[in-house]
Amino acid sequence: MKGTGRRLYHPFFALRLMRRTLVLYLVPLVQVLFARQWDVLWTALAQDLALFCLMALISYGMLHVSSWELDEDGTLRLHWNLVVSFERTVQASQLAAVQLEQPLIYRLGGASRVTFYPTLLPRGRAVTLCLKNRDARMLADRLMPAPPEEYYHPAGGQRLALVLLGANSLSTLLLVWVALGQGNDAAEQMALSQLDQAVAWAARWLPIGLAWVLTLLTFLFGLSLLRSFSHTVHYAVWRGQGVLASRGGLLLRVERRFRLDRLTCAEVRLSPIARLLRCYPVYLTAGCYSGDAPLFVYRAGQEELIHRLLPGLRLPPNRRLSLDQVQGRSLAMLVPAGGTFTFLVLLLLVASWALPGAIPLLALPAAVSALWLVISFQGFFREGAWPAEGRITFLRQRRLSLHCVCIFSPVVCLQISQSPWAVTQGRANLTFAYPGRLHEKVRSIPLADAQACAAMFERNESHDPNDSV
Repeated sequence: MKGTGRRLYHPFFALRLMRRTLVLYLVPLVQVLFARQWDVLWTALAQDLALFCLMALISYGMLHVSSWELDEDGTLRLHWNLVVSFERTVQASQLAAVQLEQPLIYRLGGASRVTFYPTLLPRGRAVTLCLKNRDARMLADRLMPAPPEEYYHPAGGQRLALVLLGANSLSTLLLVWVALGQGNDAAEQMALSQLDQAVAWAARWLPIGLAWVLTLLTFLFGLSLLRSFSHTVHYAVWRGQGVLASRGGLLLRVERRFRLDRLTCAEVRLSPIARLLRCYPVYLTAGCYSGDAPLFVYRAGQEELIHRLLPGLRLPPNRRLSLDQVQGRSLAMLVPAGGTFTFLVLLLLVASWALPGAIPLLALPAAVSALWLVISFQGFFREGAWPAEGRITFLRQRRLSLHCVCIFSPVVCLQISQSPWAVTQGRANLTFAYPGRLHEKVRSIPLADAQACAAMFERNESHDPNDSV
């Protein structure tokens, strides 16, 4: 292939510096506003203009002393020539994921933001460039081509599930809304009790503050729901030539590409909303990429969709719950949820005697903590790690969700740790350290299961070069 030669970044690359120094322009104006010295307003505006010209000159210089090129071998070279010469290289074989983003203002300016995620670098060390549209698309196609072979379009109920699973604040907002509706009566009762002046003052002004909080939460939830919905517009997932890719979005167009032989792990999250809809989101981690948005959502009974898009994926075994599985397991796994639930139940008992009007306000957090405790009990019975057909799978309970994880990467460090009590019970904590300095801990599992996982990695059976992934 022919090289591109040295090319400059898009002018939006320099605007990032202007955006980060925006506070410098506001300092003179803030001083004038606080001092109310309107006669020096023109002086402050002149200072802002001088600062703007200075930063524009610096940004212009940065734009012309930095460049990039793609050579014949497919190596991306980033150059910096100011005072000292600096060059950084990014090779296609080192990449685990590539992301193309086009916010609305970037589309108006003909620009794209392309981010390269190397396999072994820690999070936050990804390479982000601001290029012209055709250059960004050309780089993605040269470094990680993804011709479509297997397509998947979320639609109907799956698309609705993707929206709801992306708007994580839905259940919290409903609880806050109901609690605030019951909060005024409790505030009035506290005011009528007149225990002291501080309580009466709080009871007078607290409803107004809560109304503002409700307004803010409603506004933020609307933005979250709109953002989640916009991400599902024209959304599609496809696989081709060892690359898994997704594309979609309305206001923010995002395209992600993952090399299947560089995947770190795939994760299915069983949250309460996912169980209610019977639609389960799939998240990917690849190198220093760890996204918060699901790659796709599949319905219960459509597991073949996972195997088409992610061949080689194995999920933890769905074992029946029994007391034999938890014999000797540490009860510390239930302490966070159990402690919170016990504290709120005690508050409810006290409120039923001293302040009955506050019972509805406390009952809703108690219900959430009860749900947390139920899911913690599920994690107490089901959490574990197992070898499964050449892969390591584990199930981990975290807050209100169960995380089912399958490890793809052979570059994983395992740590088995035991407390003196765990030694007597034959239990151990198993910690996985992924590329990108990511860690996951599976708590109080049988020592034999932890040793089986370690033995699989020692024999290097978790990575088969001839595997389809």
